[in-house]
Amino acid sequence: MFVKETGGPVDAMWPLVSWVAVLMGRQSNRKDTRMNTTTMYRANVRKVKRHPNAIRADRAAQALAYYRVAALREPGASVDTVLSDFLTDLRHFCERVNLDLAQLDRMAHRKYLTEKYPR
Repeated sequence: MFVKETGGPVDAMWPLVSWVAVLMGRQSNRKDTRMNTTTMYRANVRKVKRHPNAIRADRAAQALAYYRVAALREPGASVDTVLSDFLTDLRHFCERVNLDLAQLDRMAHRKYLTEKYPR
């Protein structure tokens, strides 16, 4: 074999070359068992645009769902319980960082009215 005959730099490269050959063999074997990766993608186009307020409400629902599982560790808790506990934790957080939750709530209420009844 050529590699064993040279005894020079080619012998030093042989482990790297054989490793790459093994890796390529593994990759070619994987392609046969996996799903076709040349799938064509199409743009994510909705037929009906959703209202921004519906998107905002969905974001809040996702946050509460995460809070229900991550913080409360009660997957079956009602929405009232989750929201009440979340607001309580917000009060504790605001106290810790010295924020006025009532003022923030008033600002949020004005923003909510602006988003609900645009001019």
